[in-house]
Amino acid sequence: MLFLFRKKENILIATRHEQHAAVVHLIEQGTLGSGYYMLLLLAALIITPGLLIDNVSVIIGGMILAPLMVPLLSLSLSLVAGSLTGFLRSIRILVISFILTLGTSAIMTVVLSKAYHVVTWIPEEISPGVYIFIAFCSGIAGAFAWVKKDMSASVAGVAVAVSLLPPLCAAGIGLALKDIGLVRNSLVLFAANLVGICFAAFIVFWILGFLNSRKVEEKEIEKVEK
Repeated sequence: MLFLFRKKENILIATRHEQHAAVVHLIEQGTLGSGYYMLLLLAALIITPGLLIDNVSVIIGGMILAPLMVPLLSLSLSLVAGSLTGFLRSIRILVISFILTLGTSAIMTVVLSKAYHVVTWIPEEISPGVYIFIAFCSGIAGAFAWVKKDMSASVAGVAVAVSLLPPLCAAGIGLALKDIGLVRNSLVLFAANLVGICFAAFIVFWILGFLNSRKVEEKEIEKVEK
């Protein structure tokens, strides 16, 4: 139990170096040059057919590939740091990601829906509380893993547990098929995951002392968006 009282080993404390590295890496991962949008597109191209053919292995493969945690963590970081620039950038990335995923999945559905059955895994009745709780726990793990490099191996597991992209792809499928119920339930599920992750990440970044990281964040944003 002594490790709980040793500052340099305490998981609830982030050094200045860890904070700086986490902010820089988070901002860099949300750029066009980082491959973020390419990975998101590929993930949508994998998950959508996986939903249509009801293949869990294919869906999980796409979930591991999907980088959608990046803008959610960035959003939470900007809220903790009080950075309007970071907040607006995160919202922009989320909106572009949202449109890209919906459009890709809708187009894939038009091409493939005649050959395969339609997704059925989205429940007809959604209880957001359960999904928010799951996403909250995943968000805690994801935020800690982003800052604490010795926990970075857990990021892939978080991506699978939280199920961010499949609901968006399912919403795109619903749009293509004009199934309003599927679109509504899919977006409710996605929103529940989004709220849970952002709230959890906000708490983690606040506990780890990112309150004074606004200047570092905005400087890095200015650097990558020149």
